[in-house]
This record gives sequence, structure tokens and C-alpha cells, in this order.
Amino acid sequence: MKTAISVPDDVFARAERVAARHGMNRSQFYAAAASKYADELESSDVTAAIDAVVDEANADGSTRFAVEAGARLVAGLGDEW
Repeated sequence: MKTAISVPDDVFARAERVAARHGMNRSQFYAAAASKYADELESSDVTAAIDAVVDEANADGSTRFAVEAGARLVAGLGDEW
């Protein structure tokens, strides 16, 4: 698909230099950059969703209790563990 975008001159010049240095044409460079940035944004969306679930699961303090109990158990095993 063809599209027209506007980027600041310094960003354009840098993109041109980096693309040329890596043997990419302009279309390849911008497609790869857009894909990588979209992956990064989607990953942060997933991380935020996971964080929300963990926060909800920890709301009643039961996770803290389980972690403390596990730590006491491991500490009691000493060298056996």
C-alpha cells in the first residue's frame, strides 16, 4: 500500500542514513520501524492488562500470605533444599 507521511527533517535524514547502512530501501525501513513500534505498543498493552489482573488478585492479601508461608517453608528446609 502506498501512503504519504510527514516526518521532521532530522528524523528523515537519520532514517535514510540508517536504512542505507543496513541495505534497506525507504519502504523496507519504515515498514520494519512501524511493525517494531506496533509490537512494542501492543506488548505494553498486554503488560498493563497483566498488571491489572495481578493487582486484582492481590487485593485481598492472600498472595502476600502465600508468599510469606512459602518463604518460611524454604527457610526451614535450610541445606536440604
